[in-house]
Amino acid sequence: MPVDPELSADLAVDLSRVVKLLRALSATSPRFHEQIEVSTYPLLFAVREAAARVTTLAERVHTDVSVVSRQVRHLESLGLAAKAPDPDDGRASLVTLTPDGEELLDRVTEGHGRWLAGILADWSPEQARSLHHHLTHLADSLRTELDARTTPEETP
Repeated sequence: MPVDPELSADLAVDLSRVVKLLRALSATSPRFHEQIEVSTYPLLFAVREAAARVTTLAERVHTDVSVVSRQVRHLESLGLAAKAPDPDDGRASLVTLTPDGEELLDRVTEGHGRWLAGILADWSPEQARSLHHHLTHLADSLRTELDARTTPEETP
């Protein structure tokens, strides 16, 4: 049974509020590296997921290739990422994390975990697990919608 349009509208307002609050909080959150913007963290996590070309990383983080390329150069200059030849195409490079990059992500993950644990201090473990489950489901639904909008339709 489909979700009621009125409930969907309420959820859209709630999600907008959550996104705005997260943005406001990120502006005042502690920095884990004085030369890294919070907006670069998704790229670092995408590289940790699997070494990849800049174009693939841009797709993973839903960001323009030029922005990701600039971020990768910055991370390389800080010794947090490196490029290695792509074994499938020697003309291309794969972006990887250096040990310092891995250590930074460990600190970010630990710090974000402590921060969120503090916010959820009055939640039960079951409520937190339920939120995790539903956020994962929402992310999967959003991915499906994005793929449908960005994948060209085949013409017969």
